[in-house]
Amino acid sequence: MTNSSLRGGRKSNGIRVLFEKEVAEKLNKLAKDSPDMLNRVLAGLSYSAKQEVQKGFRANFGRRTGKFEKRMKYQKIRNGFYRLKAPNLAAIYEYKGAHITPVNGSVLKFTADNGEVIFSKYIDITPRPFFYSSLRRFVNSGQMNEVMKNEIKKTIRSKKL
Repeated sequence: MTNSSLRGGRKSNGIRVLFEKEVAEKLNKLAKDSPDMLNRVLAGLSYSAKQEVQKGFRANFGRRTGKFEKRMKYQKIRNGFYRLKAPNLAAIYEYKGAHITPVNGSVLKFTADNGEVIFSKYIDITPRPFFYSSLRRFVNSGQMNEVMKNEIKKTIRSKKL
């Protein structure tokens, strides 16, 4: 049985995850023995979380040019902390939704995918959140704990070699 929870929101600085007791003990031991090994394990988890978010993005928005998926990055902030970053402002607008109006009060002009030039007084983008729902699915399915166990085994195995 997993003991995982996910918190996130407007005022949150990220997502906090609770691991199974066995996994948490192994992570604590790794942190004491070698912070570098802990970082390798967390980098592997971050990579898997990134793939899960990309899968959620494709499910919500379909396949596009692929720029979003290529530019999504996870980054080490400090020992034991990683951040998953969105690549551009457009992704945030699609995630949270937006009402876009022209600055000068005239009209917006943009070119559609088919080459047609469109003029509009405003654009409404309906929110389609994919980020937290994808991560919740990753955590609650038990997949995250399996990834952690595999990353720990792989890291410990590479240490012994």
